[in-house]
Amino acid sequence: MHRFEGYTLDEWMAIVTIISVAGSFLIWLLNFAIKNGTEKLSEQVKELLNQFQILNDSISTIRGLAKQTDERVDQLESRFEEHIGESKVRNQKIKSLEHEVFDDKRRNEDE
Repeated sequence: MHRFEGYTLDEWMAIVTIISVAGSFLIWLLNFAIKNGTEKLSEQVKELLNQFQILNDSISTIRGLAKQTDERVDQLESRFEEHIGESKVRNQKIKSLEHEVFDDKRRNEDE
């Protein structure tokens, strides 16, 4: 019969089988522990990613609204400046008309 390191071929096959079964059991146990241990973590990570996406969408919406508001404020500012210009012109006309009216009254009173 053949011997290697003091063990027969049958004994080596038994040792390899025992090591294979024990290794397979340890690998299965490790995978089971990782799967069960990280399942909650995986769910929490998915939830966190979902919340980040919602936050990103909210920020995009706020950015869009802020841009619209900025454009509207610019339009209102330009319209306001137009109204101020128009009111200055009206005030000048009113002052010139007042001067005409009061100057004519003074002239008529002086005559």
